[in-house]
Amino acid sequence: MGIDIRDILKVGKADKREYTLMVVPHQGQSVIRIKIPIRALKVSAMAVLLFLFFFAGAFVNYRNTINTASAEKAELESLRQTNTIQKQQIEQIAKETAVLQEDMRRVNQLDNEVRRMMSLEEQPEASRSGTARPSTTFNGQGGPAVEPDINSLAHLVQELRANAKVRESSLENLRDQIIDKNARAAAIPSIWPASGDVTSRFGWRSSPWGWGGDWHPGIDIANDYGIPITATADGTVVQAEWYGGYGKLVQIDHGNGIVTLYGHNSRILVSVGQQVHKGDIIAEMGSTGDSTGPHCHYEVRVNGTTVNPASFL
Repeated sequence: MGIDIRDILKVGKADKREYTLMVVPHQGQSVIRIKIPIRALKVSAMAVLLFLFFFAGAFVNYRNTINTASAEKAELESLRQTNTIQKQQIEQIAKETAVLQEDMRRVNQLDNEVRRMMSLEEQPEASRSGTARPSTTFNGQGGPAVEPDINSLAHLVQELRANAKVRESSLENLRDQIIDKNARAAAIPSIWPASGDVTSRFGWRSSPWGWGGDWHPGIDIANDYGIPITATADGTVVQAEWYGGYGKLVQIDHGNGIVTLYGHNSRILVSVGQQVHKGDIIAEMGSTGDSTGPHCHYEVRVNGTTVNPASFL
């Protein structure tokens, strides 16, 4: 039996419990009736709908599961990469911290060496912030090897910062002490005021005028006219004028009761109130005042009393 597009499909309802499907051929053949119970249709439709519903739910759940798994996998990969990067960063910070510790050790050692040179050694035997002094006798050290962690590094960095601040304060104090010590040293007459020959020393001497002896309150340094005369220490010019037997005289106050005098100059190059430093040229050698020839009369007074300049040279 053949059925083509010219066949007429007729569906008739036989009763309330079933449907009748009739196929009417066009060539006079018998009509085919197919009875389908309504319950079966409803059950089949329900089954199809339930199948489609559960299939759609399963598909959606599957897609969600796949997406969630992909996201979790990507997140885990990202975390793994982040952990790897952080581990590398922690290792790098640990290395840099070790370098900083070594730098601080050298700074502490340098601080102590400078203090020893200046007789300013710190006490007690362990320096500030628990940083041990370098030992030249013992070298014992050790401990378990562990991986660096961020908390230990943070604590170590805090210690380094605290130690750096303390050491900075120590170095500032040391600097101030050095400046003060240098200032005191610069204010002490410690160099020769001129080049030449010492023709008369401090104390009793035979009179340069050819009779008897007299007390000489300084030393005489002889050379040619115009030889530079220099300040033997930092100070303030308190006298720059002709002064009796000293001739053209320069007097410098160095503080702490110390003054120096430079006499018999041919020319004075400084003025009263001028600040001078050790080694500055203040005059030129001459033979003014009571003098037998060009020379510099150099005199040192401490609290108004003349002392032997040789004790400062």
